[in-house]
Amino acid sequence: MLCTLFIDTTFPIPYDFDTLSNQAMGGTESSILRTALILSQQKHQVFILQHSRQQKLTQKGISFLGPEQSQEVTPTHVIILRKWPALKTYQKHYPLAQFYLWLHTYKKPEFALKRLFNLPKSVTLIGNSATHQQHLDDCLHYHFIGRFLSMVGIKKIKITFAYNPIPRFWTTLRVNAKNNHQLIFISAPNKGLSQVLDYFKTIKEQLPDMTLLVANPGYREDKQMNMEGVVWLGALPQKELLEKVAKSLCVFYPQTTFAETFGLIYAEANAVGTAVLAHNIGSAKEILHPNNPLIDGHDIDAIITQLKQWLDQLPEVAYRDIFDDQSIARQWHSIFGLEINR
Repeated sequence: MLCTLFIDTTFPIPYDFDTLSNQAMGGTESSILRTALILSQQKHQVFILQHSRQQKLTQKGISFLGPEQSQEVTPTHVIILRKWPALKTYQKHYPLAQFYLWLHTYKKPEFALKRLFNLPKSVTLIGNSATHQQHLDDCLHYHFIGRFLSMVGIKKIKITFAYNPIPRFWTTLRVNAKNNHQLIFISAPNKGLSQVLDYFKTIKEQLPDMTLLVANPGYREDKQMNMEGVVWLGALPQKELLEKVAKSLCVFYPQTTFAETFGLIYAEANAVGTAVLAHNIGSAKEILHPNNPLIDGHDIDAIITQLKQWLDQLPEVAYRDIFDDQSIARQWHSIFGLEINR
């Protein structure tokens, strides 16, 4: 039987499907849970090992383990989240398994030095998008350090990607009438919030009726300040947040400093029928609906012009099938070298 084990060695507190339903949650953790559930529906026995968990828990057929229960499972496939050093530890624990490192951030050129690590087994790196996969390939193999390592005969690392799943039921949150005076920011504050707030001050001068809702996924604190037209929502459960997104004119995300490797904000907003006002950075062009145009995030005049155009006519955006359960299952089975169950 296929036995898939996800290992999270970094998140400071345990999380599960109750957390996903009732609390704000980061995109990485929510995607782990949804991906695990999709694979369990494809006849995988699925476990999620969390370094912060004390007691074993089973929900929706998925077993959540702590470090003390790590020997209770004999996986065929092990997916480690983020941390390269954990590979060596768990490859010794599970010598018969295939190993994958699921990365959720862009890397600097020195990441190529990971190719020098002498791991017991080979590993496949998994990015969040084709854009992210290409970046990892460039970083590991084609920037100056990577090229040098290849010249001296250091083996290349296999790299692929899998999209984060977007639940199709988000489409039920679409609304017929939007609040044309409401913008919303739904990312972590380190992802360009200060730039967004500066832009909003200028927008407020030309569009004085506009308000900006600011939400937070909860894993980073924001420094809330009194600003005219800005409403701080704090950390909301995902359904409640997306209900607000569905009613907004757009997700206001014209920042130019943080490149998303996937960008759940893009896909989730489009799924509930809301466009994203975004700069062409990271995976934005790949993930957004083809009808969702991008703008030059360095040009405040272009941003204001786009908003005024959208006040007259919004682009028709919708859920994209490439993020549904069947597509995600197909991607992971391709990564594992398996046929999908139909």
